[in-house]
Amino acid sequence: MHDSPAPPRPPLTRDRFVAHVLAAAATDARIAGVLDYGSTSEHRGDQWSDADLVLFLRAADIAAFERKWETWLGQFGPVLLAYICGLGKPWAVLDALPLPLRVDFNFYPDTELDRILEWPCAPASVEAMVLYDATGGAITERVAQIVRQPLGPADPAAAFSQVSGDFWYYALRTWAKVLRGQRLVAQHEFTAIMLANLAALLRLEAGATERWRNSSAVQDIEQAVSTARAAAFAECFVRGEADIERAFVAAVRLAQSACQSIASRHGWLWPTELAAQVVALEMRL
Repeated sequence: MHDSPAPPRPPLTRDRFVAHVLAAAATDARIAGVLDYGSTSEHRGDQWSDADLVLFLRAADIAAFERKWETWLGQFGPVLLAYICGLGKPWAVLDALPLPLRVDFNFYPDTELDRILEWPCAPASVEAMVLYDATGGAITERVAQIVRQPLGPADPAAAFSQVSGDFWYYALRTWAKVLRGQRLVAQHEFTAIMLANLAALLRLEAGATERWRNSSAVQDIEQAVSTARAAAFAECFVRGEADIERAFVAAVRLAQSACQSIASRHGWLWPTELAAQVVALEMRL
C-alpha cells in the first residue's frame, strides 16, 4: 500500500499567514510576543494590506533567530522574496492571494518592551495589536497605554516651520537642477520631496493632522482637504518629460497660498521673501 499524498494546502491569504505565525509562536519558546503594528491594528486594513508584525524574542535567542529568520518564515508558505531592506528591517513576500503578500518584520529582544510606548501607533484596541503575549501581560500592559493615542504633531508651529522650510528649500534646489538640465533628478525630487511637503502644508491648512506621525501626508489627501485644494494639488503632478516647469509653477503658487493661509490664522512665521523669489521664477520661463 502506498501512503496517500497529503492534501494540498489551501491558498495562503493574509489572515491564514497570521494564523500560521501565531500557531508557531504558541509552540516556540523563543517567541515572547507577536504584535500587529500596521494599518490593520487601527481597523484600516483590507485585502491589499501587508502584514506588519513585531516579534519580541527572548534576548538569549534573538541573534540565532535573526540568522535563520528566512528558514523560519518558509514554514508558512512559498517565499518569493526575503531580504534586509534599506531601513535595516527583515522584509519578505510570500506567494498568496489575492496578491503576493508583503510582510514587514521587526525583531526585538524581550528586554526592550518599553519600545512600545514610543511607537507612533494608535491601535483601535489592545486586542487589535497584541496577537500573542507570553510575557505574563507585560506586552499587553504597555500596548494599553498607546490605544487610540493622538498622532497629530506634538508642536504644530514647529511642524509648520519644518515643512514650509523643507518645501521652499527643495523648491530652490529642484529649480537649480532644472536649470542644469538634470531633468530626471529634478522630477524625482519634485515628486518625492516637494509634493510630499506640499501635501503636508495642505493638511496643516485643513487641520487634517490626526495621523501626522504615522502616515504619508499624501495618503487620502482627496478626503483630507477641500475639493478645490485637492484639484489644485492634482494639477501639480508632472505629466511628461517636458512638464516639470508647469508643474513646478503650480506647486509653488499653491504652497505660497497655503503658507499665507496658515500663517495668517496662527501668526506663525515662514520664509515669505524666499517664497516670493521662488514664485517669481516663473517670469523667467
